[in-house]
Amino acid sequence: MMRALYAKLKNDTRLARVLKGGVSGAALKVTAVLANAVSLPIAVRYLGREQYGFWVTISTTIMMLSMLDLGIASTLTNSISRAYAERSDEMARRYYATAFWSTAVIAVFLGFLGAIGWHLIDWRALFRLSDPAVARQAGRCAAIAFGYALLTLPLGLANKVMGGYQRVPVANTFAMLNSVLGLVATILVVRMHGTVVNLMAAFCAAMLTGTILLNLWMALRHEPRIRPALQDVHLGVAREIIGHGMLFFVLQIAGLAVFNTDNFIIAHFLGAEQVTPYAVAWRLVGYASVLQSLLVPSLWPAFSEAYAGQDLAWIRAAYRRVMRATLLTVTSATLFLGFAGRWIISVWAGKAAVPGSALLWGMCFWAVLLSMTINQAVLLAATQRLKLQAVCSTLTAILNLALSIVLVQRIGAIGVILSTIISYLLFVVFPQSWEVKRILSGRYLESQPAFEEQASEVPTYGV
Repeated sequence: MMRALYAKLKNDTRLARVLKGGVSGAALKVTAVLANAVSLPIAVRYLGREQYGFWVTISTTIMMLSMLDLGIASTLTNSISRAYAERSDEMARRYYATAFWSTAVIAVFLGFLGAIGWHLIDWRALFRLSDPAVARQAGRCAAIAFGYALLTLPLGLANKVMGGYQRVPVANTFAMLNSVLGLVATILVVRMHGTVVNLMAAFCAAMLTGTILLNLWMALRHEPRIRPALQDVHLGVAREIIGHGMLFFVLQIAGLAVFNTDNFIIAHFLGAEQVTPYAVAWRLVGYASVLQSLLVPSLWPAFSEAYAGQDLAWIRAAYRRVMRATLLTVTSATLFLGFAGRWIISVWAGKAAVPGSALLWGMCFWAVLLSMTINQAVLLAATQRLKLQAVCSTLTAILNLALSIVLVQRIGAIGVILSTIISYLLFVVFPQSWEVKRILSGRYLESQPAFEEQASEVPTYGV
């Protein structure tokens, strides 16, 4: 059996790269979980409930600024994959340079707006802080995190370039370095009795170090031929990546509406105490699809490169293989969690966090449904068939929000997850399945000019 697997991987280099990316992703996930498991209790005990509360809120909220790149980062994965399929360094250089400097301009613009409006924010009222001195620290922490997020807009594109070249293990190696450095920074600040501002500065600097090193490693050693030089920026390429990026941007906004409003709706209509069992159950059931999440960063560029080369046979085989494996692993995990999840949560988080059986089983069904739609979404993103998905995702977000508000008041927290399931079945599962079927049949390749003709047009864009 091992010999057969080795022979298959030897003959199928794309599949081998996907699996290598998955293995490196597993190593990254383990590193991140261990680092977080050690640093979180240290930070909570050192900062106290109030300071840790605004520290972690700022950290997670500011990071949402990454979606303000207008979808350029997601588009770059496909663009580099196309260039990789054509073995065109010139095409890759144009796309990377244009994406890099476009996001740099966005970062400067956001920084300018932040500098103008920062003093208008009442941090004390925003976080309901009782101490004015602590409120000032919250503002400084937010400024540091804001600066970090802006820097990662252009610098974070290096991860997308590595993904496009199907070298996800390289990007994961530097990401693991970030996790380790973040843990070291936290311990050092605590040992030196630093303030929460010191902790935020040290943590952001540590997390930025690995990203900067990846950019330097790419520019000086690994991919020096595609350095993002300013003279390689082309307005035609900018229009292309921003045009495709806006569709990714719509999907990102819709995703935020679907996945980040549940807790707020439950807290508003049922009370904050009802959020705990819902959030804990959501976290536990989410582990059922952890194996799938490890493959996605490698699978996307592999699909994109194969589609650019019109290798539909490989795409069909890989998609069906991944879909079968996903449904098998996620369904098995959710069945186990459906029966044992309440006991696991009672031991792990206490009786106050134990959800009702109906809510838990609803989330298990949702996990299986979501795993299927993620595979579909990866194929759609890799082949840039996003218009239908953008429309359907917007309708999903609207219906999900409206149904959640109505059902949560009538049947409780289970109404929120039920709303998500209904909206996904109506506006995501069926339309995406239809679109995926058309992609796998080669319908869109047949209706488009040869890729070589499309690719040859890219270098003619003028500044």
